[in-house]
Amino acid sequence: MNRDRLDIFDRKILAALQDCGDLGSTELSAIVNLSPSQCSRRLQRLKQENYLERIVALLSPKHLNLGFSAYVAVQLRSHGPENENAFLERVASLSEVTSCESLTGEADFMLRVSTRDLESYNRFLSAKLRVAPEIDNVRSSIVLESFKSTTALSLDFC
Repeated sequence: MNRDRLDIFDRKILAALQDCGDLGSTELSAIVNLSPSQCSRRLQRLKQENYLERIVALLSPKHLNLGFSAYVAVQLRSHGPENENAFLERVASLSEVTSCESLTGEADFMLRVSTRDLESYNRFLSAKLRVAPEIDNVRSSIVLESFKSTTALSLDFC
């Protein structure tokens, strides 16, 4: 994206929405120092130009009894398209998986998994991942404590 496309007001709008996605034009206008109608027009343009993929609510894992999370490095048996597609379809159907990234290096994919506790995580591994014919190897790293967790993206590069 061209850096000239987003001015300081656009960046302030995006930053505010990353902090609180349900802000309306009136609330945005107080933060950005523009009129509500200008904020509304800018917000519409930012949506049309796909700067906003979607606006979601962030739920509390604690209140949903999701006190356990792990990163799972997955190595596939083969790198053919059928095998990879089977894996990606499997992952898409697993509600415990909150992210799936394709990687370079030893692992093919990195999953972020959230469950209730170690016992439910072990059941997830045994019943849903280790049994998958397309998977060769699974390695887990359990999250002991989280020091930073954000969905906010840097606006320094746009």
